[in-house]
Amino acid sequence: MASYLVEHQRSVMLMIDADSRNLPIFKPERLRRRFGKAHDDIVRFLDEPQKLNEFEELFDDEVWAEAANIIWPRVSGQWHAGDFKALRGNGKFSKEVHGLLQRESEAGPGDKPEMMYQLASSLIHPEQVPTKLREIFTELTRQAE
Repeated sequence: MASYLVEHQRSVMLMIDADSRNLPIFKPERLRRRFGKAHDDIVRFLDEPQKLNEFEELFDDEVWAEAANIIWPRVSGQWHAGDFKALRGNGKFSKEVHGLLQRESEAGPGDKPEMMYQLASSLIHPEQVPTKLREIFTELTRQAE
């Protein structure tokens, strides 16, 4: 889709999880060949500069805990930031969070897209949105003007 939009002189931004760099379609060399000069304006790897692997990791542990207490109440009490912090660095963060919410909440999310939709929908304050995403949204707004 991004290639089609670029070919037709449309604005596009491709945001990619760092752990997707290993997929043939998202290999940096392939993206550079595909988009040429436009590459630097189009492609954003979400790990830069934090060196994170996934979109889900951009959100603070406090944001995860606040959202979980509202959306996925824990059977055995309240969620705390430490519950989510403990999952970082133990494999695929999104899978770990999803599994934890499934095991410890009767309202656990059905799948990862549902989990992220619910998390995003629960955000109330701008500072809950990760800085990296706010920067990208600002850039997109500038491009749209």
